[in-house]
Amino acid sequence: MKIEEKEQLCQRVRRGLSAGEFAMAFQGIYQMKTGALTSAEALIRWLHPEYGTLLPDAFISAIEDPRVAADMTYFVIKSTSRQLGQWQREGRPVFPIAVNVPPSVAMSEHFTQHVERIARSNGISPGLLQLELSEAEDATRVLASKGLMAGLRDIGVTIAIDDFGTGYSSLAMLSAMDIDVVKLAKELLVEVPTCPRACAVVSAMLNLLQTLRLTVVVEGVETQSQAKWLAQWPHVLTQGFYYGRPTFGLANVPGCKRAPVRHLELVSA
Repeated sequence: MKIEEKEQLCQRVRRGLSAGEFAMAFQGIYQMKTGALTSAEALIRWLHPEYGTLLPDAFISAIEDPRVAADMTYFVIKSTSRQLGQWQREGRPVFPIAVNVPPSVAMSEHFTQHVERIARSNGISPGLLQLELSEAEDATRVLASKGLMAGLRDIGVTIAIDDFGTGYSSLAMLSAMDIDVVKLAKELLVEVPTCPRACAVVSAMLNLLQTLRLTVVVEGVETQSQAKWLAQWPHVLTQGFYYGRPTFGLANVPGCKRAPVRHLELVSA
Protein backbone atom coordinates (compact mmCIF):
# COMPACT_ATOMS: atom_id res chain seq x y z
CA MET A 1 0.00 0.00 0.00
CA LYS A 2 1.34 3.42 -0.96
CA ILE A 3 2.03 6.00 1.73
CA GLU A 4 -0.79 8.24 0.51
CA GLU A 5 -3.27 5.36 0.45
CA LYS A 6 -2.28 4.26 3.93
CA GLU A 7 -2.70 7.76 5.31
CA GLN A 8 -6.13 7.97 3.72
CA LEU A 9 -7.08 4.65 5.29
CA CYS A 10 -5.86 5.82 8.70
CA GLN A 11 -7.91 9.00 8.46
CA ARG A 12 -10.98 7.06 7.29
CA VAL A 13 -10.68 4.55 10.14
CA ARG A 14 -10.42 7.34 12.70
CA ARG A 15 -13.48 9.03 11.24
CA GLY A 16 -15.32 5.73 11.30
CA LEU A 17 -14.50 5.19 14.97
CA SER A 18 -15.84 8.64 15.81
CA ALA A 19 -18.95 8.12 13.66
CA GLY A 20 -19.96 4.84 15.33
CA GLU A 21 -19.21 2.67 12.30
CA PHE A 22 -17.30 0.09 14.36
CA ALA A 23 -18.85 -2.54 16.62
CA MET A 24 -17.75 -5.44 18.78
CA ALA A 25 -18.39 -9.10 18.10
CA PHE A 26 -17.62 -11.78 20.69
CA GLN A 27 -16.40 -15.35 20.35
CA GLY A 28 -16.63 -17.77 23.24
CA ILE A 29 -13.76 -19.64 24.88
CA TYR A 30 -14.68 -23.01 26.37
CA GLN A 31 -13.41 -25.49 28.93
CA MET A 32 -12.41 -28.67 27.13
CA LYS A 33 -13.38 -30.99 29.97
CA THR A 34 -16.93 -29.69 30.47
CA GLY A 35 -17.69 -27.69 27.35
CA ALA A 36 -18.66 -24.75 29.59
CA LEU A 37 -18.16 -21.16 28.51
CA THR A 38 -15.34 -19.64 30.57
CA SER A 39 -14.61 -16.34 28.81
CA ALA A 40 -14.79 -14.66 25.42
CA GLU A 41 -12.69 -12.62 23.03
CA ALA A 42 -13.75 -9.19 21.78
CA LEU A 43 -13.31 -8.83 18.01
CA ILE A 44 -13.74 -5.50 16.25
CA ARG A 45 -15.78 -5.21 13.06
CA TRP A 46 -16.21 -2.26 10.71
CA LEU A 47 -19.85 -1.75 9.70
CA HIS A 48 -18.86 0.19 6.62
CA PRO A 49 -21.69 2.26 5.09
CA GLU A 50 -20.63 1.30 1.55
CA TYR A 51 -18.99 -2.12 1.81
CA GLY A 52 -20.90 -3.74 4.66
CA THR A 53 -19.27 -5.63 7.51
CA LEU A 54 -15.49 -5.68 7.16
CA LEU A 55 -13.17 -8.01 9.08
CA PRO A 56 -9.88 -6.68 10.55
CA ASP A 57 -7.87 -7.80 7.51
CA ALA A 58 -9.43 -4.90 5.63
CA PHE A 59 -8.06 -2.26 8.02
CA ILE A 60 -5.36 -3.95 10.11
CA SER A 61 -2.55 -2.07 8.34
CA ALA A 62 -3.92 1.20 9.74
CA ILE A 63 -3.07 0.06 13.27
CA GLU A 64 0.61 0.61 12.48
CA ASP A 65 -0.23 4.29 12.87
CA PRO A 66 0.12 5.17 16.60
CA ARG A 67 -2.98 7.40 16.52
CA VAL A 68 -5.15 4.68 15.02
CA ALA A 69 -3.71 2.06 17.37
CA ALA A 70 -4.57 4.17 20.42
CA ASP A 71 -8.03 5.19 19.17
CA MET A 72 -9.01 1.63 18.27
CA THR A 73 -7.63 0.11 21.47
CA TYR A 74 -9.56 2.47 23.69
CA PHE A 75 -12.67 2.02 21.56
CA VAL A 76 -12.46 -1.74 22.11
CA ILE A 77 -11.84 -1.42 25.85
CA LYS A 78 -14.68 1.09 26.28
CA SER A 79 -17.15 -0.91 24.19
CA THR A 80 -16.32 -4.16 25.94
CA SER A 81 -16.50 -2.58 29.41
CA ARG A 82 -19.83 -0.98 28.52
CA GLN A 83 -21.36 -4.29 27.47
CA LEU A 84 -20.00 -6.08 30.53
CA GLY A 85 -21.37 -3.32 32.75
CA GLN A 86 -24.81 -3.55 31.20
CA TRP A 87 -24.72 -7.34 31.44
CA GLN A 88 -23.84 -7.09 35.14
CA ARG A 89 -26.56 -4.52 35.89
CA GLU A 90 -29.11 -6.86 34.38
CA GLY A 91 -28.11 -9.43 36.98
CA ARG A 92 -26.51 -11.83 34.51
CA PRO A 93 -23.36 -13.77 35.38
CA VAL A 94 -20.32 -12.01 33.94
CA PHE A 95 -17.17 -13.61 32.60
CA PRO A 96 -13.77 -12.25 31.51
CA ILE A 97 -13.36 -10.76 28.06
CA ALA A 98 -10.04 -10.72 26.20
CA VAL A 99 -9.17 -7.59 24.23
CA ASN A 100 -6.30 -7.24 21.78
CA VAL A 101 -3.82 -4.47 22.56
CA PRO A 102 -0.81 -3.45 20.44
CA PRO A 103 2.38 -3.54 22.54
CA SER A 104 3.04 0.13 21.77
CA VAL A 105 -0.27 1.10 23.39
CA ALA A 106 0.25 -1.22 26.37
CA MET A 107 3.56 0.54 27.05
CA SER A 108 2.16 4.06 26.68
CA GLU A 109 2.08 6.45 29.60
CA HIS A 110 -0.95 6.16 31.90
CA PHE A 111 -2.34 3.12 30.03
CA THR A 112 -3.00 1.24 33.28
CA GLN A 113 -4.80 4.22 34.77
CA HIS A 114 -6.95 4.59 31.65
CA VAL A 115 -7.92 0.90 31.72
CA GLU A 116 -8.88 1.08 35.39
CA ARG A 117 -10.88 4.29 34.91
CA ILE A 118 -12.78 2.90 31.92
CA ALA A 119 -13.62 -0.33 33.71
CA ARG A 120 -14.74 1.27 36.95
CA SER A 121 -16.74 4.01 35.20
CA ASN A 122 -18.78 1.21 33.63
CA GLY A 123 -19.27 -0.51 36.97
CA ILE A 124 -17.02 -3.51 36.41
CA SER A 125 -13.85 -4.81 37.97
CA PRO A 126 -10.75 -4.31 35.80
CA GLY A 127 -10.10 -8.00 36.44
CA LEU A 128 -12.85 -8.82 33.95
CA LEU A 129 -10.51 -7.63 31.20
CA GLN A 130 -7.72 -9.76 29.80
CA LEU A 131 -5.13 -8.07 27.62
CA GLU A 132 -3.91 -10.00 24.61
CA LEU A 133 -0.67 -8.82 23.07
CA SER A 134 -0.12 -10.02 19.53
CA GLU A 135 2.86 -12.30 19.12
CA ALA A 136 5.23 -9.81 17.56
CA GLU A 137 8.77 -8.71 18.30
CA ASP A 138 7.52 -5.84 20.47
CA ALA A 139 5.31 -8.13 22.54
CA THR A 140 7.99 -10.66 23.37
CA ARG A 141 10.34 -7.85 24.40
CA VAL A 142 7.67 -6.19 26.54
CA LEU A 143 6.54 -9.40 28.19
CA ALA A 144 10.09 -10.49 28.93
CA SER A 145 10.74 -7.25 30.81
CA LYS A 146 9.73 -7.92 34.37
CA GLY A 147 7.72 -5.15 35.91
CA LEU A 148 6.30 -3.51 32.79
CA MET A 149 2.96 -5.27 33.31
CA ALA A 150 3.04 -4.89 37.10
CA GLY A 151 0.55 -2.02 37.16
CA LEU A 152 -2.00 -3.98 35.17
CA ARG A 153 -1.55 -7.01 37.41
CA ASP A 154 -2.07 -4.81 40.48
CA ILE A 155 -5.59 -3.96 39.26
CA GLY A 156 -6.37 -7.60 38.47
CA VAL A 157 -5.87 -7.63 34.71
CA THR A 158 -4.43 -10.86 33.28
CA ILE A 159 -1.95 -10.89 30.41
CA ALA A 160 -2.02 -13.19 27.38
CA ILE A 161 0.14 -13.61 24.32
CA ASP A 162 -1.88 -14.19 21.17
CA ASP A 163 -1.07 -16.32 18.11
CA PHE A 164 1.79 -18.06 19.88
CA GLY A 165 3.94 -20.29 17.70
CA THR A 166 3.87 -18.47 14.38
CA GLY A 167 5.92 -15.32 14.89
CA TYR A 168 8.84 -14.10 16.97
CA SER A 169 8.38 -16.38 19.96
CA SER A 170 10.95 -18.94 21.01
CA LEU A 171 11.25 -21.42 23.84
CA ALA A 172 13.88 -19.18 25.42
CA MET A 173 11.51 -16.20 25.38
CA LEU A 174 8.67 -18.33 26.71
CA SER A 175 10.61 -19.05 29.88
CA ALA A 176 11.15 -15.31 30.41
CA MET A 177 7.77 -13.86 29.44
CA ASP A 178 5.59 -12.50 32.24
CA ILE A 179 2.24 -13.91 31.11
CA ASP A 180 -0.78 -15.77 32.45
CA VAL A 181 -2.25 -17.14 29.23
CA VAL A 182 -0.84 -18.52 25.99
CA LYS A 183 -3.13 -18.67 22.95
CA LEU A 184 -1.84 -21.18 20.42
CA ALA A 185 -2.15 -19.90 16.86
CA LYS A 186 -4.87 -21.50 14.77
CA GLU A 187 -2.33 -22.37 12.06
CA LEU A 188 -0.87 -25.03 14.36
CA LEU A 189 -4.11 -26.99 14.36
CA VAL A 190 -4.86 -27.04 10.63
CA GLU A 191 -3.49 -30.55 9.99
CA VAL A 192 -4.47 -32.05 13.34
CA PRO A 193 -5.32 -34.90 13.80
CA THR A 194 -4.55 -36.32 10.34
CA CYS A 195 -0.85 -35.39 10.22
CA PRO A 196 1.35 -37.19 12.78
CA ARG A 197 4.02 -34.50 12.70
CA ALA A 198 1.47 -31.73 13.31
CA CYS A 199 0.07 -33.76 16.20
CA ALA A 200 3.54 -34.21 17.65
CA VAL A 201 4.24 -30.47 17.52
CA VAL A 202 0.98 -29.47 19.20
CA SER A 203 1.28 -32.29 21.76
CA ALA A 204 4.76 -31.13 22.76
CA MET A 205 3.63 -27.52 23.08
CA LEU A 206 0.58 -28.40 25.19
CA ASN A 207 2.60 -30.61 27.51
CA LEU A 208 5.25 -27.93 27.95
CA LEU A 209 2.76 -25.16 28.64
CA GLN A 210 0.94 -27.28 31.19
CA THR A 211 4.25 -27.99 32.92
CA LEU A 212 4.81 -24.23 33.10
CA ARG A 213 1.35 -23.91 34.68
CA LEU A 214 0.14 -21.46 32.10
CA THR A 215 -3.47 -21.27 31.00
CA VAL A 216 -3.67 -22.47 27.41
CA VAL A 217 -6.25 -21.49 24.80
CA VAL A 218 -6.17 -23.48 21.56
CA GLU A 219 -7.50 -21.33 18.74
CA GLY A 220 -8.89 -22.51 15.41
CA VAL A 221 -10.85 -25.57 16.55
CA GLU A 222 -13.15 -26.09 13.57
CA THR A 223 -13.99 -29.80 13.44
CA GLN A 224 -15.24 -32.53 15.75
CA SER A 225 -12.13 -34.59 15.05
CA GLN A 226 -9.91 -31.74 16.26
CA ALA A 227 -12.01 -31.34 19.40
CA LYS A 228 -11.89 -35.06 20.16
CA TRP A 229 -8.14 -35.14 19.70
CA LEU A 230 -7.69 -32.18 22.05
CA ALA A 231 -9.75 -33.97 24.71
CA GLN A 232 -6.47 -35.65 25.73
CA TRP A 233 -5.78 -32.36 27.52
CA PRO A 234 -9.04 -31.82 29.45
CA HIS A 235 -7.84 -28.68 31.21
CA VAL A 236 -7.05 -26.61 28.11
CA LEU A 237 -9.44 -23.97 26.83
CA THR A 238 -10.63 -23.99 23.24
CA GLN A 239 -11.91 -21.44 20.76
CA GLY A 240 -13.08 -21.77 17.17
CA PHE A 241 -15.92 -22.17 14.69
CA TYR A 242 -16.71 -25.66 16.02
CA TYR A 243 -18.06 -24.02 19.17
CA GLY A 244 -19.41 -20.85 17.62
CA ARG A 245 -18.59 -18.04 15.26
CA PRO A 246 -18.11 -14.45 16.46
CA THR A 247 -21.46 -12.84 17.12
CA PHE A 248 -22.69 -9.38 18.03
CA GLY A 249 -23.97 -9.15 21.61
CA LEU A 250 -22.82 -11.14 24.61
CA ALA A 251 -26.22 -12.80 24.92
CA ASN A 252 -25.70 -14.46 21.53
CA VAL A 253 -22.43 -16.18 22.46
CA PRO A 254 -23.09 -19.96 22.40
CA GLY A 255 -23.24 -21.40 25.89
CA CYS A 256 -23.92 -18.05 27.52
CA LYS A 257 -27.50 -18.92 28.48
CA ARG A 258 -27.69 -22.58 27.66
CA ALA A 259 -26.08 -25.91 28.53
CA PRO A 260 -22.35 -26.46 27.94
CA VAL A 261 -21.43 -26.30 24.28
CA ARG A 262 -20.99 -29.70 22.57
CA HIS A 263 -20.42 -31.29 25.96
CA LEU A 264 -21.63 -34.75 24.90
CA GLU A 265 -19.30 -34.90 21.92
CA LEU A 266 -16.32 -33.84 23.98
CA VAL A 267 -16.71 -36.22 26.91
CA SER A 268 -17.23 -39.13 24.56
CA ALA A 269 -13.84 -38.56 22.93
